[in-house]
Amino acid sequence: MISIEKYSKKWAEQVNQLSVKPEQVAFTVSDINGLLSILTPLEHPCLIIKNNQVVGFFLLDLNYSAIYHFADKAIGIRSLLVDQRFQGQGIAREAINNIPRYVGCHYPEFEVLQLTVNCQNKAAYACYQKCGFETLDSLYLGGPVGPQFVMQRNLV
Repeated sequence: MISIEKYSKKWAEQVNQLSVKPEQVAFTVSDINGLLSILTPLEHPCLIIKNNQVVGFFLLDLNYSAIYHFADKAIGIRSLLVDQRFQGQGIAREAINNIPRYVGCHYPEFEVLQLTVNCQNKAAYACYQKCGFETLDSLYLGGPVGPQFVMQRNLV
């Protein structure tokens, strides 16, 4: 069973061990500690926990709508990763399906989950589709390694 928790320092050692496969590095964060050190108050780091083990990480961006203008009342999912040791076990799918409930409990003012996924990251794109995310009509062209699909899932 997967749970989602807000990051806390008690998990720091396990978070330091998270990594993805070399071919995935371009699509997500590779230095979580560096990212944690520069977050704004509107960027909330979250952990994916399984059996008291940190198996993944993502950010909830409360300022997503203001920055990207894809939709009003949207909270963004950024930098989602599942550690390479735990990939292929359905953890990403289960975590992504749990995010709406987590957001609804902790951030009830939001109506939509949004994210961008690189057009070359076919596995992540398919996973988000299976989890009920729909692709919007336009691409986001400001990604660090090329165009990205804009995807969303309603919360209400």
